[in-house]
Amino acid sequence: MSKTTIPSGGLSSDIAFDGDISVTGATPSITVGDAGAEDAKIIFDGNAQDFHIGLDDSADDLIIGKGSALGTTANIVIDENGHVTKPLQPAAMAIVAAGTNVTGDGTDYNVTFGSEIFDQNADFGSNVFTAPVTGRYLLTSQLYFQQVSNNMTEIYGWFTTSNRNSTYYGLNGDASPGANDGSKEIYMNGSVIIDMDANDTAYPTVDFRNGSKNIDISTYGFFSCALIC
Repeated sequence: MSKTTIPSGGLSSDIAFDGDISVTGATPSITVGDAGAEDAKIIFDGNAQDFHIGLDDSADDLIIGKGSALGTTANIVIDENGHVTKPLQPAAMAIVAAGTNVTGDGTDYNVTFGSEIFDQNADFGSNVFTAPVTGRYLLTSQLYFQQVSNNMTEIYGWFTTSNRNSTYYGLNGDASPGANDGSKEIYMNGSVIIDMDANDTAYPTVDFRNGSKNIDISTYGFFSCALIC
């Protein structure tokens, strides 16, 4: 294999190599940049997709991203203090729509959400989170019910997902404690780490049984989800 020797002072123009590059010596190193106020990067030139690793000098961030242009599609960002963020990591949070009303005896009700607080990868829509990739996802929910009626004997809450359902709340028996005047309030809180395949869906579901079913879901409720591994 032929070798190309780079002078100790470096090169004043671009150079292209055809073959492997070996860096030898007692303490070998490669320096990209010259301490100037400028971005520096390494580009991986793929067939269908390019990636890059580079220094965003203005932000003092090390970025791993898609494409050849530094910072246009940042997948992993490491700042000067060592904080690591993933700007495109699937994560979403939505709050309950105002004045949502639940009716029906033993009928599963899929909770309606009025607006998103955030949706990093645009995976939440029409009250449903859709997994963009196969992985383990953290689902959390808080629901606040008002005007829980008399004689309500069973209340359940669970996450409905494509692979399986996960119950996080259940009352069987005296499900509407307190004054018998139809003004009771109940909180449902729960979370689960669950496996989801690409394009699987997840959303909170509730079920009320017996008694009058005119129940309000307050805007204090939310649903959040995130890919964790």
